[in-house]
Amino acid sequence: MDKNKPIDSPDSTSVPQPTLDGSIGDGCRVLLIRHGRSADVVPGSPESADPPLHELGQQQAKALGERLATAQIDAVYSSHLLRALHTAQAVATHHGLEVGIFEDLEEVRLGDWSNGEFRRRAATADPEYVEWAKTGTWDGIPNAEGDQNFRNRVATRINALAAKHDGGAIAVVCHGGVINAYVAAMLGTQRSLWMMVENTSITTVKLSETPSVLTLNDCSHLYDLLQK
Repeated sequence: MDKNKPIDSPDSTSVPQPTLDGSIGDGCRVLLIRHGRSADVVPGSPESADPPLHELGQQQAKALGERLATAQIDAVYSSHLLRALHTAQAVATHHGLEVGIFEDLEEVRLGDWSNGEFRRRAATADPEYVEWAKTGTWDGIPNAEGDQNFRNRVATRINALAAKHDGGAIAVVCHGGVINAYVAAMLGTQRSLWMMVENTSITTVKLSETPSVLTLNDCSHLYDLLQK
């Protein structure tokens, strides 16, 4: 210590502003990606349980794959539903990766509102649907899995996948409800339906000792959201 320097004299060494670094390092960077637009369905028809990608959804998936072609992605995971799986394959093909498939990454299990019934109610502004939508949670749908069960299901799987790739980055291609529920669980928010999730948008989180949200609903490979 300099004996001639006053004890209360400020250090002249400059220091940078502290930041929450989103780069690869400790923890895992997780790209939560919604599938491309799914095909139109007739409620109650066989294909309504698992519609494939719409033609527009195929174009969106292609644009997503090209966007991420040079990104660091160590693994690609998907739900088993066709719209998510085919979107995931559009990403994985650029990295020479196989898609890991997990059924617990599927969309919320809707009980009596499955097989296109949820879509029908939304499209017709069914009064029961309208009242339910105000709650912002997945509770209240007859015979559905419920909000907390849904959060627990997706959080358990995504956290387990991230733990396998410490110091790396993974793409998890899933569904709008899954992304909403996972981030809601991460942040401890009351609502599980709290943001609009665009088809093939990328929501990025970094899972480490101090988890953080890096991006929300990034769909710049489709259009500039600020110019819409």
